[in-house]
Amino acid sequence: MPDTPPTRPWNPPDGRSVDRRVSLVRRSAGRSAVARTSTVGAVATAAALVPDRFGRARFPFVALAALRPHMTATAFAAAAVLAAHPRTRPLAAGIGSAALANAAALGTRARRDRRGGGSAAENAPSGRSRAVEPLGTGVTELTVLAANVLVGRADTGALATVLERERPDLVSLPEAGPDYRDKLLPLVAALGYQAWASTAPGTSDGEGVVLLAAARMGALTVTSGREMRHRYLRATGGALGERSFFAVHPEAPMGPTRTARWESDLAHIARWCAESPGPIVAGDFNATADNTAFRAVLRHCRSAADGTGQGLVGTFPAGVPSWCGIQIDHVLVPARARTTRFAVLPIAGSDHRAVLAGISLPTG
Repeated sequence: MPDTPPTRPWNPPDGRSVDRRVSLVRRSAGRSAVARTSTVGAVATAAALVPDRFGRARFPFVALAALRPHMTATAFAAAAVLAAHPRTRPLAAGIGSAALANAAALGTRARRDRRGGGSAAENAPSGRSRAVEPLGTGVTELTVLAANVLVGRADTGALATVLERERPDLVSLPEAGPDYRDKLLPLVAALGYQAWASTAPGTSDGEGVVLLAAARMGALTVTSGREMRHRYLRATGGALGERSFFAVHPEAPMGPTRTARWESDLAHIARWCAESPGPIVAGDFNATADNTAFRAVLRHCRSAADGTGQGLVGTFPAGVPSWCGIQIDHVLVPARARTTRFAVLPIAGSDHRAVLAGISLPTG
């Protein structure tokens, strides 16, 4: 029978060694749990703060995306509450880190760039704008107003007062038709505005847009298009030259079918903005800069609010403070244009605030 090697006797570890090993295992497991909790919190918060990047242009993700500033503030508040308790601090860290990243992105819209814009209070001339006035070689100044008039219910007298005070060169009035135009024009007859409606008489104001142009804009050629859910107006010629001005009102993304149409409407605007020379597009876009479909539009142009420090000032709904609303009314301009003034103005009778933008526009 072969010899078998002698076996070494098993000596159980002492109690202190076992305790140390158990402690190390528990610490490792605890650190892993903390990391997992923090990661879960960060991912879940990111999904809530940029929902349409996960759900594409689908309802209700696009509606939630418009509330990104509000949800970021809510996430900060939630993180502060959770941080007060040791057991939920890892979750607070995850939520807080995602909220901080979003706040940094939002901060660019609230930051003021003196090279690219300024506030209406500092830059607006008193009384009226300096419109279509050459500022040296190849540059023109225009003032543009966009105001949703709530299916023709906005106070025409209040709007006429704004027009008389600000003297915009081009005006886009979503949710207005021939009826609203005919009520407004007598009130501003002395100002010499020309006006066009995108819809026929008898059509609901909510289905169309009205475009007003100051007399100094010259002989514009204005056409109505039907590619979008609500007919739009396109003006060219006159003081615009080869450049186009669009008065628009994309569909509201409320429900799956309307959201698909909203995305299609914004895609049309993106194609226009890629034209040369770059157009000016004004109206109620039913979109904020947090919507992925609207950011696709901004690849070829920019919002006149950029660089003014007012990119987060709410235009809707008008019934809440402007810091609490969302900015869905815009004036889009070519990337090389410079904003010389910007203001968000109340219009009595409307559920939107108006946007007024002065721009220095390169002609090349």
